[in-house]
Amino acid sequence: MPSRASTLSLLVLIAIAGCAEPAPRFHGELVDPVTAAPELAGVNWDGERFRLADLEGKVAIISFGYTFCPDVCPFTLAKLKQLSARLGDRAGDLAVVFVSVDPHRDTVEKLARYVPNFDRRFYGLRLELEELEAVQEDWKLTVQYGQPKDGPGTDSFYYVDHTGTYFVVDRDGNLRLTYPPNVDVDTMQPDIEALLGARG
Repeated sequence: MPSRASTLSLLVLIAIAGCAEPAPRFHGELVDPVTAAPELAGVNWDGERFRLADLEGKVAIISFGYTFCPDVCPFTLAKLKQLSARLGDRAGDLAVVFVSVDPHRDTVEKLARYVPNFDRRFYGLRLELEELEAVQEDWKLTVQYGQPKDGPGTDSFYYVDHTGTYFVVDRDGNLRLTYPPNVDVDTMQPDIEALLGARG
């Protein structure tokens, strides 16, 4: 039969556990098991080298697209601008990273005219084609280039079909959540706020 002291200790532990803050319930799709985010490095729109690993300590939302995209990509950046505005002062700990999947047309100069129109704090990365191919494999992306309307070898307009997933990396550099392209800001906001509130 347990002693009175041991019973009291057990009750105290149960009470403490009951007062502990519950783990957040996320609305995005959880990455299970949690793993370190794949490497991502390129040249930012301001000409500076960028490495995802350098963002440790911040929450990062990563999307892939291209500046000639007529719909999904500008809508994505507009939503992330709205999310950032809602976060207020906490937005300083959020990094938004837009990665071009169209290195043939998306020069650093083109990205510099495009990404800051949404928010100058957003990153806009250009990768060389061989770097992009490695990122496609690591991040499990689908990227398919359409046929230029004036034939191969021309600079004519073409579409790029690509994965539109939002990838969320936590403060420790772990890939934690993903969202589909049609996610709304109301769905993302509580998840991002929970991750911003988490330390170590």
